[in-house]
Amino acid sequence: MASKYEEEFHGCSQAVLLAFQEALGLKDDLLFRASGSLVGGMYSGLTCGALTGGLLVIGTRVGRRKIEEGLEGLLESFDPAQRLVKWFEAEYGTTSCKELTGTDWFDMNQVMLFLRSPDKLKECVERVGKTSEKVAEIITEIEGR
Repeated sequence: MASKYEEEFHGCSQAVLLAFQEALGLKDDLLFRASGSLVGGMYSGLTCGALTGGLLVIGTRVGRRKIEEGLEGLLESFDPAQRLVKWFEAEYGTTSCKELTGTDWFDMNQVMLFLRSPDKLKECVERVGKTSEKVAEIITEIEGR
C-alpha cells in the first residue's frame, strides 16, 4: 500500500504513515498532515522520509504517551527505532535523502529534474516498500512480546 501511495501521489513519509494508519486503524489527519514536512528529507535532503515515516509508525506503537513519563517513557521505543535506522543504513548505505536521490533539495531545478525522472522515482517507490516491510516486521515482533 505504501509503495502504491508513493508511486501515485509521492511523499515518502506520508505514504509510509498512511499505509500503516489504515492497516492499524489509527487514522489521524493531524499526524498525517504534519508528516508532510518530512518529505524529501524534511524538504532539505536530510533523513529519508521513508525512514522518518517508519519511525513515526513505530512511535505510534511504543512511543511515550505523556511528557510526564520523562526519559523512562522514551526507553521502550529506543530499540525498535534504532533497529530500523541500522537496517536502513545497512540496506542503503546512508540515511540521507540527498545521497539516495542525488538531489539538492534547495535547488528547485534539481527537484524538478528528480520529479521528472522515472528511474529515481521508482527507486523511492521501492525504498518506501522495503522500509514499510521492515517496519511491519519490527511492529509484529514488538506486539508479539
